[in-house]
This record gives sequence, C-alpha cells and structure tokens, in this order.
Amino acid sequence: MPRLSAFLSALSLGLLLAACGGRGWNAPDFTLHDDGGRAWTLSQQRGNVVLLTFGFTHCTDTCPATLAKLEHLTQGLGRQSNQVEIAFVTVDPQRDTPAAMHRFLMRIAQPGGGRLVGLTGSPFQIGAVERAYHVWSQKIPGRHGYDDYDEAHTAVIYVIDAGGRIRGLHEDDDSEQSLQAALRAVLG
Repeated sequence: MPRLSAFLSALSLGLLLAACGGRGWNAPDFTLHDDGGRAWTLSQQRGNVVLLTFGFTHCTDTCPATLAKLEHLTQGLGRQSNQVEIAFVTVDPQRDTPAAMHRFLMRIAQPGGGRLVGLTGSPFQIGAVERAYHVWSQKIPGRHGYDDYDEAHTAVIYVIDAGGRIRGLHEDDDSEQSLQAALRAVLG
C-alpha cells in the first residue's frame, strides 16, 4: 500500500509538472525549525537549488540511504555543491526534535556535499507541509509501548530551482545518475 500511495502521489505531481511545460510550478512555501532550532523558510532559500525529501530519524534503511545518495551526488558537483541545499522534513515530529535531527544528519553529512538541513515542527505544521506536497505518512505501531513505532511514508525527492519552482520529481530509488542529471539541468 505505501508504494501504491507513493506512485499515485508521484504520478499526480508528474502530470502537474508536465502540464507546466517543464518550467515547473511554484513550490508551496512553509516555515519549520531546522536541526539547529532556527526558523527555516523555503522562500528564503531562493538563489539555491533545494532537494526536498521527507523521512524520519528512526528509519534504518530508506531515509539514511536516500540522504547519503543526495550527499554523494552533490559532492560530484564541485564548486556548484554550495548552491544546493538538501532539506529533510520529518514525518515524525513526536520524536524528531531539532537535536535528534542534528544527531541523525551528522552521521550522514559528507565534506564537499550539499548543505544538509533537518526540518521539524509541530504535528500541525508537519501535516500542513505533507498536504502541500502530497506526502502520505502513517504511524505503524510496534509491540513495545508508546515510542515503539515505525513510519510508513511517501519517499519522493522534489528538485526546487533557485527561483522556488518545482522542476523535478524523483523517487528515492531513482539512480544517482538520473538525479545528478536533473540537478545539473536545474543548475545550468
């Protein structure tokens, strides 16, 4: 079911992107808190390309692998890597405080990669961002109490250009080469 939901979200957003003739559409603006506890607003990132993705710090496979892939591909950009920000929005605001996000991201960050920022907020704020970006998430209860759960979620990567327009939509399992080609096309 999560893969079907991710596919349908990607399909609907892909159709919207195609309808815009490749010029993209304005990325919905939002403000959350970064992993340093500071306010972070998407529209204030203009001038940089933003690779926007969603996940959570207790993820043991897909989320860290996706972020590592994005970090690695930005390393291959040389000096252009300083024009790229990788924004990781939590789908688990209950556990993902700024400090938890920071610890998680420091295990993934690579020298010479893009700027990696973790974003969190209240459940209401995160829900609003998920709706704006057509991201689905669902808590999957575990067996060992309140904090024992997993998060199923849409795993999509938005390529947002320096002007704040969504120019590409990719799945987490897209190849690094296809992601890097899309990123280079947006960087020019």
